[in-house]
Amino acid sequence: MKNFFRSVRYLWPYRRRLAISIVCVIFIAALWGGGLGMIAPSLKVLLAPEGLHGWAWKAQAEAKLQVKLVPRMAPAGPGQPDAVISVLDVVDVIDGGAAERAGVPANSWIVAIEENGASPRTVAGERLLQHIAEMPPGRAARLHVRMPENAATEYFTVELVRPGLGVRLLGRIAGALPPPADYPGRFPILMWLLVFALVLTVVRNSLRFVQEYLVQTAVQRSIMDLRCEMYNNVLRLPMTFFSQKGTSDTMSRFVNDIGELSRGQITLMGKTLVEPAKAIASITMAMFFSWRLTLLALVAGPPAFMLIRMFGRVMKHASRRALESSALLLGTLEETLTGIRVVKAYTMESTERKRFYRIHRNLLKQQRRMARIDSATAPSVEVMGMIAGMAAAGLAGYWVLNDRMDPFFFMAWMGCLAAMFDPLRKLAKVATRFQRAEAAAERIFELHDRQGEKRIPGAPQLPRHAETIEFRDVSLRYPGAAVEAVSGADLTIQHNETIAIVGPNGSGKTTLVSLLPRLLEPTSGEILIDGRNIATHSLRSLRRQIGLVTQETVIFHATIGENVAYGLRGPEPEAVLAAAKQAFVDEFVRDLPDGYETMVGERGATLSGGQRQRIAIARAILRDPAILIFDEATSQIDADSERRIHQAMESFSRGRTTLLIAHRFATVMSADRIAVMDAGKIIDVGTHDELIARCRLYAHLYNTQFADTSRPQ
Repeated sequence: MKNFFRSVRYLWPYRRRLAISIVCVIFIAALWGGGLGMIAPSLKVLLAPEGLHGWAWKAQAEAKLQVKLVPRMAPAGPGQPDAVISVLDVVDVIDGGAAERAGVPANSWIVAIEENGASPRTVAGERLLQHIAEMPPGRAARLHVRMPENAATEYFTVELVRPGLGVRLLGRIAGALPPPADYPGRFPILMWLLVFALVLTVVRNSLRFVQEYLVQTAVQRSIMDLRCEMYNNVLRLPMTFFSQKGTSDTMSRFVNDIGELSRGQITLMGKTLVEPAKAIASITMAMFFSWRLTLLALVAGPPAFMLIRMFGRVMKHASRRALESSALLLGTLEETLTGIRVVKAYTMESTERKRFYRIHRNLLKQQRRMARIDSATAPSVEVMGMIAGMAAAGLAGYWVLNDRMDPFFFMAWMGCLAAMFDPLRKLAKVATRFQRAEAAAERIFELHDRQGEKRIPGAPQLPRHAETIEFRDVSLRYPGAAVEAVSGADLTIQHNETIAIVGPNGSGKTTLVSLLPRLLEPTSGEILIDGRNIATHSLRSLRRQIGLVTQETVIFHATIGENVAYGLRGPEPEAVLAAAKQAFVDEFVRDLPDGYETMVGERGATLSGGQRQRIAIARAILRDPAILIFDEATSQIDADSERRIHQAMESFSRGRTTLLIAHRFATVMSADRIAVMDAGKIIDVGTHDELIARCRLYAHLYNTQFADTSRPQ
């Protein structure tokens, strides 16, 4: 659970909200216990012969004498065979209590009480219980005690003990209400108790609303902080990460895994605080009614804990596999929808459908496993609790039938027992929820902790390029690759020089130029700009002087003007328009109703390939870079547009160093020099005429590829 609890640290900035929610939890638990405490008084008022006042008097009398009493009617004695009197049956004497110290035996009858003092008086009959309850603690009282089988009366002097807080509070409540004259007269008391219970419920649920709202908003804010921190880290990850993992897995961690984690945090700060508090309040009230029975009912705790722990481990593994399958499903969906034109054109709908179903079935398999665990946890714990609870209830029933427990206390205790097991049953599911959140947290922090691009704190700024670019024995091997993508590359490029890089597919051309802006880091060798190693200088200052146009044009879901200005903060509108005109973007924008404010759609879906390329070139022109990199930049532009763009590039590249990767003859011929690559190595560098004369690979490429592209279309 270390990763999950690590995510909880993001809640620290919102600790005030959580502190208030914890205070609410404490009051919720107290009010929950108070509501359970209303069960016994309500039952006493509604069903018990003695009513609320008789219960209060009995509780106080038992506490002061430290005995267990049962009021009953008994024979009056010799000479009165048909007469009966009201007595207090001492069914049990507390060990070491006041009555035991005075010698009062168990299973005897208290028939009267005599106060010691200046004017002693003796009270018997129906007033006996009330009189004992009203006597002040610390006073000595003389009990008149008779054994059931013996008519003789014995006398015991008992010093009355001060009752506990709960008994005193019960006595004050009863004292504040007038005793009912008859059974129907109890109805107002019952109504007051019900109104009080209703008030407790309303206040408790109001606090519950505040508590849940504060927890959810705190979690949402912490998740936003974590997601933003992850996003910032992802932006700094090297390109090799995306080539290995792809984008769909990363997106799934941002959406599915973060969602699972947020649900775990809400559970932690919600149910995990409220339900245990309610359980503690229920246990406390159950202890008040019978601590022995409550402890017996709680023996199910350790076995239930072990079972929950076992379920949790299985849930964690299943949840991680489900998240991975979900990421794969998202990637398949993205891939199919992105290439839907190809799917339809090649009639591959059936194949893609089968692939999607296969991945979805694997996801369903993991989800079903999670559902089995989640569904089995609470019932298993509930069965264990019921076994222990029924054992305790059986013992309680035996005590009730043998006058060792008040039947209304038994019913109240059973209510507390049910209220106690309900939160514990809910907490059983909380444990599996935490394991699901832990699996998500592991994947999240795998991404969060991944090392980003190499950045040297306080690295010096790289001055604007004005002399040379040097590749010195540069090599790069992709992670997991068998061979090097670039091997021992040596190349020197002068400022204001245009160099074209040619070679067969897979020869390392794009990898080589990606090393210059440090989109990739070489495994050996070094790259220098004006004699300065780019690895030891500020990455930002390096990239700010490079303009990049790739073969796969990247257009964002924004306006045309915003796409042209991408990479600059607050550029002048005149500069944006000038760059657009220079790249011939203005030609098609003029025909649009909203002009440069036209939204281009996701990935520039509303534009043609040539239009997207022109916007990308305009973006590079507006950046005013010292170094230009064109990776097949004109591959999707028609011949007429290509000719005019070449004219614009020719004028724009003056005073700048330009690297071209191209397959078109016209583009290659415009370069000052040409570098030929094969199998990751630079095998020759020279002009077109020089390479035709001495480089067999270049001559072959020219004859088979460049010459074909130079023919009239």
